[in-house]
Amino acid sequence: MKIRKLLLSLAAFAAAVFVYSNTAVAAPVQMADGNLFDPEFYAASYPDVVSIFGTDPNYLYLHYVVCGQAEGRLPYASSGAVAAPAAPVGPAQLQLDVFSALVGHGRVFENGHIIAQSPGYMQIETPEYVYTISGNGINVWKDESVLFDANAYAMLNPDIAAVYGTDKAALWNQYKTQGVYQGRQAAGTTLNANAKLLIIQVAQAITTPGMTTEQKIRAVHDWMINYANYDTTYADVSQTIEGFMYNRTAVCSGYAKTFEYFMTVLGIPCETITGYADGGDHAWNRVAVNGVWLYIDTTWDDPIYTVNGVRRDKLSYSYYLIPEARINSDHYPAAYHDLF
Repeated sequence: MKIRKLLLSLAAFAAAVFVYSNTAVAAPVQMADGNLFDPEFYAASYPDVVSIFGTDPNYLYLHYVVCGQAEGRLPYASSGAVAAPAAPVGPAQLQLDVFSALVGHGRVFENGHIIAQSPGYMQIETPEYVYTISGNGINVWKDESVLFDANAYAMLNPDIAAVYGTDKAALWNQYKTQGVYQGRQAAGTTLNANAKLLIIQVAQAITTPGMTTEQKIRAVHDWMINYANYDTTYADVSQTIEGFMYNRTAVCSGYAKTFEYFMTVLGIPCETITGYADGGDHAWNRVAVNGVWLYIDTTWDDPIYTVNGVRRDKLSYSYYLIPEARINSDHYPAAYHDLF
């Protein structure tokens, strides 16, 4: 409440700093000190501020000057800043989704999306590759249980196995209708599926429902950086979430994909961005905080130092929830991906 008292005591100062019409505006206006500010956008984007200071434009602007700017809050919506909120998905549905995949032609396309289709032709995009299928009789469909490991489920749940044995169809039906809601353990037939199940468990362990969006993002950011290290060998597996979760090493794409899946689990809109930085290919993320896209680079917030020949890691916030103008000063986006 210290800031609130400060603002109340500075009411006269606020009136002197700028003159604002009570007429609603749809675009930022230039304040007397030269800054652009949109009180409607600020109020809609930061309800925590409104809950304390109300919607008076004078107090909102003063909050931005005194606190908001240092906290990384945006004074107005830049082009493309407003994100459509994603519909929340419960943990049980997420665990069921882990086992779904596109299947066809003897191949499983995990996290696959059909991006182009015409007679005798199809393209399927996955986080790692774009697959092209051509020819007659193309038959690709979604199988909601293809990655479900029935043997593992039976072993992990002997009371269920006593009833159903190892029959996959029966075990899957029990899991999707009862087991997942009972918190029963399940496993996938691939490391990617198991890594996603592990992320769901970690996300639930390091966050609570009462946390704000920013607190949840910070919990993930800090956990990732403390958990894994950058892979200077650039192994292929380090570009995947299974590399991050199981080997505890990753390159930028592995960091970005893992962060995005954490956000998916927590119901926070997020995208992975690929482009260029520091003279080479790079990947990072943008995440919607109160309807505003802010940018985060977990790779660059996990720098490696060598001190007296000893490799050390450091937790940094240099690229944590920064505005678009700041990230674009040294990151150059080429494409935006919603992988999950």
